[in-house]
Amino acid sequence: MDMNVVFDTLKSEMKPSMGCTEPVAIALAVSRTCELLQNPATHLDMVISSNIFKNAYSVQIPNAGTNGIELACALGHLLSKPGNTMEICAQILPEHVEEAKKLVKEGFVSVKVLPSSEFYIECSAENEMEKAHTITEKAHDNMVFAEKNDKVIVDQRTISAAESTAKAFDVTKYSFADFYNWANAVDVKDLAFIKEGIDMNLSIANIGMQKKYALGVGPALKNLAEKGLISNDMITELKQLTAAASDFRMSGGNGSVMTYLGSGNQGIETMLPMAIFAKHMNIPEEKLLRAEFLGMLIIMYMKYHVGRLSPICGATLAAAGGAAGMAYMMGGNLEQASGAVQNLMGGVAGMFCDGAKGGCSLKLSICAGEAVYSAMFAMDDSIIQATDGFISEKVEDTAKNLAKLSHEALGGVDMKVIEIMMAK
Repeated sequence: MDMNVVFDTLKSEMKPSMGCTEPVAIALAVSRTCELLQNPATHLDMVISSNIFKNAYSVQIPNAGTNGIELACALGHLLSKPGNTMEICAQILPEHVEEAKKLVKEGFVSVKVLPSSEFYIECSAENEMEKAHTITEKAHDNMVFAEKNDKVIVDQRTISAAESTAKAFDVTKYSFADFYNWANAVDVKDLAFIKEGIDMNLSIANIGMQKKYALGVGPALKNLAEKGLISNDMITELKQLTAAASDFRMSGGNGSVMTYLGSGNQGIETMLPMAIFAKHMNIPEEKLLRAEFLGMLIIMYMKYHVGRLSPICGATLAAAGGAAGMAYMMGGNLEQASGAVQNLMGGVAGMFCDGAKGGCSLKLSICAGEAVYSAMFAMDDSIIQATDGFISEKVEDTAKNLAKLSHEALGGVDMKVIEIMMAK
């Protein structure tokens, strides 16, 4: 296997983003659509999948001080210019927020929700003289179609699966044994990009510990430890820093995190717990980076089966990769690293996603702590058996079983969550 292709694929799935990625992706899609117009749009028509709606409905928009899907659309319109990225919300000023609120009140935006868990954002923008239409799908900044005044500018929807696979690394064609062997053999100098992600997310975690953002789970855990109500140990620090990073970004904090597979919280859960574990266990940086590489491949494998967005909480999948990485750092063999994933899945795989919001820090904190236990259980040769529930003998099959549950059994969860949200 050409490791450069693997590195390029991992790097493509790691991008800085300010704020929760779903409202940001909506703003970016609108920005790119309005960019096609010579004059400002007078109306936007949006079509978004249920998972996009669920994850954008409640969470704070960075620098806006509030939430709202229509507001994110209006802000994307006001901030439209060439070169915008997933850090578009860094440009938001108070006057933008006031103008966007006015536009929303005037009916500038209409939103339709599709009962689908796939990633899909369709934006139509128009004024008296022109109209533009774009589609973003499969990834937060992946605009695959654009047209202006019915003239197609970009259309990548027809790229075949074979063409797509030829251009990128298809992680699902490999096994956890392959990932384990690659982690052992890779030149650690090629993994410096992972260190950049760890440092970025650790920086945000430290900001999140300075005061209570959102639920303030990180500072709350620190306060409890200082009062002697819980132990001031590795697991407490691991849980509090992971939660603090999520607290900050879900409150709309003015700072970027390194996302992984399109999610900031997944990026946090992927990178921070292993790094904090390594600090407490005196693991050399080289071993940590190899462990992160292993964990990221496992997470990618599971996410590519389950789906970029799904009814299942992404923190559980990220923590599964983290558990494998922790076992690896403790000298675990392939069976123990795989067993750590099986243990994590057997413990928290039933956690469903009820949208992006401040409370996500609770889920990240829980999964971060359970990753440690799952790894340590595996190192003690306590590994969940294939006779249990959806767990299979092979960890790859467990991942596929989870995908089957997500696609076939939990298909109605997103729309039911939205129904509950809208009724509150």
